[in-house]
Amino acid sequence: MFKIKPTIATILFTTLHFLVDGICALVIFSSLYDGNDNKSLIIFLMYNIIAFCTQPFVGLLIDRYKDKERLFLIISIASLILGIIFKFQYIISAILLGIGNSFFHVCGGKYVISKTNNNIVYLGVFVSTGALGLVIGTNIHHLAVWITFISLAVIITLILLLSKDYEVEDKPVLNDIKLSQDWLLVLILLIVVVVLIRSFVGKIIPLEFEKPLWVLIMIGAASMLGKALGGVIAKFIGINKTIIITMVLSAILLIFFNSYLYLALLGILLFNCSMPLTLYLINDLLKEKEGFAFGLLAAFLVPGYLFGMINYPDIATKILIGIGSLLSLFLVLFVNIKINKARLGD
Repeated sequence: MFKIKPTIATILFTTLHFLVDGICALVIFSSLYDGNDNKSLIIFLMYNIIAFCTQPFVGLLIDRYKDKERLFLIISIASLILGIIFKFQYIISAILLGIGNSFFHVCGGKYVISKTNNNIVYLGVFVSTGALGLVIGTNIHHLAVWITFISLAVIITLILLLSKDYEVEDKPVLNDIKLSQDWLLVLILLIVVVVLIRSFVGKIIPLEFEKPLWVLIMIGAASMLGKALGGVIAKFIGINKTIIITMVLSAILLIFFNSYLYLALLGILLFNCSMPLTLYLINDLLKEKEGFAFGLLAAFLVPGYLFGMINYPDIATKILIGIGSLLSLFLVLFVNIKINKARLGD
């Protein structure tokens, strides 16, 4: 075995995140969906429930057996490969893809969180690439994409399986957070609400312009860059300033300038900056339970997305975006301030 630093491993997991989400979308949209609405609904619900709603339970499993991280990575990639092999059996394939997706996200998230001491920059980088992978896998089904995605996923997995970790980088140890059980549950619930809002708003954003393939890729790239930059910005100016600036500006752009391509893209970028903030905060509250924390937030993406599938009048959509942005702002501010006070013993 050879050693790799947590930074390098994070890059590998981040690339694998792009590939895993891309592979799942590629199989579903090129092979499983065939124009039958009932069949497509079954596939959609089955895949998303398994891929996302099971993540808290997978997280508990990975937290319990944290020395088995390589086994969980093998389960993930093996399930994805089997999902590809059985793509003509849509129920089996959807189940296998969901299992592979669930195990990968929690396994990769757990690794990045624990090995980088919950570094908010690395959190943003890791969670960012899935958005672009989904867009490419959904819309580009050439044989070259299949070969590239599968080959790179196998190669990167082998590198991670054959590598040995360096010790976690030394970081200053912050004071423990002193919170009652009731306050802990309240703060976790508020973070979950922010994640649900982000998923909901992301689904209902009214983009009033043509969306050819290159624009869809730009939208995915904007979402990806927002998640990555959110952690970087917060590292320099803090969580409070980051959430205020990004939520206010994104609300303005998405409500009043959604018909202008590049301004709307900037709004999407800014709105997604909250992703690493919520992940960082819940990890702060659930120390040593990084897998469960990651999975819990992922699970609540599903109800937000489902609520966003309802058709709302244009004015209602813009009002909901404004309310969602402001509510996210105040909830993140409240949680972060409460955590900082609890850390100081106030």
